[in-house]
Amino acid sequence: MRLPEAWFVTRTMRALEVLAFQPRSAPQVAEALQVHPRTARRLLNRLLEEGYLTRTEDARRLYSPTMRIVALAGQVVERSELSRAAAPIVARLHERTGRAAHLMVPSYRSALCLVHSANGAAIRPQLRELVPCHCTAAGKALLGEREPWRESVLGAPLERHTERTITDPDALRAELEAAALRGYATELGEYQPGVSAVAAPVFSPAGEAVAALGATSAGDELPDDLAEQVVALARELTAALESGGG
Repeated sequence: MRLPEAWFVTRTMRALEVLAFQPRSAPQVAEALQVHPRTARRLLNRLLEEGYLTRTEDARRLYSPTMRIVALAGQVVERSELSRAAAPIVARLHERTGRAAHLMVPSYRSALCLVHSANGAAIRPQLRELVPCHCTAAGKALLGEREPWRESVLGAPLERHTERTITDPDALRAELEAAALRGYATELGEYQPGVSAVAAPVFSPAGEAVAALGATSAGDELPDDLAEQVVALARELTAALESGGG
């Protein structure tokens, strides 16, 4: 029986995901994809020929993604409806609060910044920093609304970054549930000492939490009105997405 073309596309994307985390050999990729090693090797060699992968020439013959993948992601970010709609709202959050503002999306066990505004500089959507989701306001705002992802993250060890990082899964789950109820999450020196933040989820027209809008503040406390302003602008961005980007 001939397999559908979509099956091969999905397998290719999964192979790239596997390799994004660390270099692997063809047998290791085959094991992760649950396919025969010859099948994995053919797939990897085709991606190698197309410039999406590199391969070491030692006995291990490990495959790794190239910057072509990063370049592709950069084009997606700059042209996405979410990024375009978010840019003016992130800038407005920075202007109103005087705080660094950002839009972040879920990225496996992390949150990835797509739009950032600070120091009055002009902004454009682009790939920026990757931060752990369990100890940052944006990551927690997203975890609180995305149950399957949340349980996947909580099912693995949680890294401690400061003495305030919550590493107990049950304690973090309770905090995430509380954040979802109040509509925003906070970060009080849990990722970096002396840095606090607040973030609120942004929803797609389908009701999925696709991003988090946030602002950071120096010190171990947050200004009283910062959460209110973040939540209001997150709702504005959600409305813009519902109307097709506004």
